[in-house]
Amino acid sequence: MAMPTTMNSTAAILVVDDDREMANLLCDVLRGADYQASSANSASEALTQVRENCPDLVISDVRMSGMSGHELQTELHELVPDLPVVIITAFGSIESAVESMKRGAADYITKPFRNDEFLIMVARVLENRQLRQEIRRLRGDLARSYGIGNIIAADPHMKTVLRKLEQFVDANATVIITGESGTGKDLLARALHFESRRRDAPFVPINCAAIPDNLIESELFGYTRGAFTDARQSKLGLFQAARGGTLFLDEIGEMPLSLQAKLLRVIEDKKVRPLGATEETSIDVRIVAATNTKLEKAIADGKFRADLFYRLATFTLNVPPLRERRVDIPLLIKHFLVRGCAEAGKAIPVIEPDAMDFFMSYRWPGNIRELQSAIQSGVILSRNGHLSVADLPASMTGMAAPSGNLLEDAVGRKLSLERIEQQYARMILDSVGGNKTEAAAILKIDRKTLYRKLGENVDED
Repeated sequence: MAMPTTMNSTAAILVVDDDREMANLLCDVLRGADYQASSANSASEALTQVRENCPDLVISDVRMSGMSGHELQTELHELVPDLPVVIITAFGSIESAVESMKRGAADYITKPFRNDEFLIMVARVLENRQLRQEIRRLRGDLARSYGIGNIIAADPHMKTVLRKLEQFVDANATVIITGESGTGKDLLARALHFESRRRDAPFVPINCAAIPDNLIESELFGYTRGAFTDARQSKLGLFQAARGGTLFLDEIGEMPLSLQAKLLRVIEDKKVRPLGATEETSIDVRIVAATNTKLEKAIADGKFRADLFYRLATFTLNVPPLRERRVDIPLLIKHFLVRGCAEAGKAIPVIEPDAMDFFMSYRWPGNIRELQSAIQSGVILSRNGHLSVADLPASMTGMAAPSGNLLEDAVGRKLSLERIEQQYARMILDSVGGNKTEAAAILKIDRKTLYRKLGENVDED
């Protein structure tokens, strides 16, 4: 079966009516508005045409001999689920219009109608179709961007995390993702969503630590008009906004204890009651939570409910910190270099040995987020196509050895004495703002020796 025309081409519309004169009249009106219009004088003929060359829109009279417009609508929905159908009904036939909408009609129009009214309705339905197509395209792009295959992982521990994620990607059970800040918990949560059957529904994130305690309840559950002083109109909560999709509760360990019992009840009952409402609303949402705190300790300290923890932790993923997956650092550097240079409009620089040594030995307390920031800064500050330690943030390259113990790092990585001297000399130089005279004095060597240890030419000052 041929696919519908693209949304950049002139829309093709099929008019279905057993009254040939009416069908031809509507086709003339549509052609006058630059649409491609064709007609069918029975439901069976319409089905044949759709199978051979699917249009962008079908407009059908509801009362026809043989198969009715409602029956045709059902058949078309099974044949091409995304094909919009507009039903033409007789004046005053409210029941027929309601039945059409129940069957999934994009719209309906009652006879008699004006040509301009008819064309406005057609334009609105086609515009909505284009918007739905664009949303599907964007969601497809998101799925490709956030898919498991796009997560950089050569480290065995990280590969194990991804294998576990694949095992329960389509389960509806709740998931907790643990790990230090900046390790990519948000990325894993998005991968869970966009790899699952819920990918076409919303992914709704909320940072529980970023919203004041007195507002987080209304954000999650919504409220009705008049529920409190400033509630001038009703508002859907994030549970309802995520209907059919995934609600990502980041930093769940920061959720107020008073709200945790309500969250537990929503998860168990699959119903939510907005503030000020008297009735509950059923929800279909998958919960994924993340935390950088030890929830077991929070439970022991009375700051987190044990029953909520066990209800959330049906599946758990523990993301290792960057310092424990150093094999991934060069891959991440390459990824962020390409992105950073594209954003800055610069050529990709060469990573100097001193910078790569720094990247590989630094403890990365901010994990991947800190590495990304360091690369972005380095790309902007780098000159002559080279990126060195001097181009990295001073907050990272201060007096202290990157990992807390330069010699231990050197032994662990089997560095040569020459490389250790070079790295230490570079750290001293960075600590004094690049002043080579001062650095040489601290190291108790002359400037020429400093240049040699840095691997630079004497005339490079």
